[in-house]
Amino acid sequence: MSLLFVAAIVTGCAATNSGDLITQAKVEGIKINATTFDEMVRDFGPPRSQHVNSQGLRTATWFYFNNSEFGAVQDQRTLTVVYNKNLTVKEYMNASAGEKDAKTVR
Repeated sequence: MSLLFVAAIVTGCAATNSGDLITQAKVEGIKINATTFDEMVRDFGPPRSQHVNSQGLRTATWFYFNNSEFGAVQDQRTLTVVYNKNLTVKEYMNASAGEKDAKTVR
């Protein structure tokens, strides 16, 4: 029984992450009016949220975070993409916690 308790403690304290890693190299591969929604899903995994605005344009957001063993966020990244009606990238915003180079590309 104590072995199960130790395993539960170790699992609960392990570093956790969510989402696929959003790397600068992957983001630099996004091409305005060329990269498709399906290509984004292939490269970044399924988006964590999506919605369609009143003009019929889809916005998809990808999140990645990595928590330390004590639950503090060590790394947080967000990629938000607005698509044209033909589902090619219209613009995107790449933001990472603590990074000075968060930017919007149009």
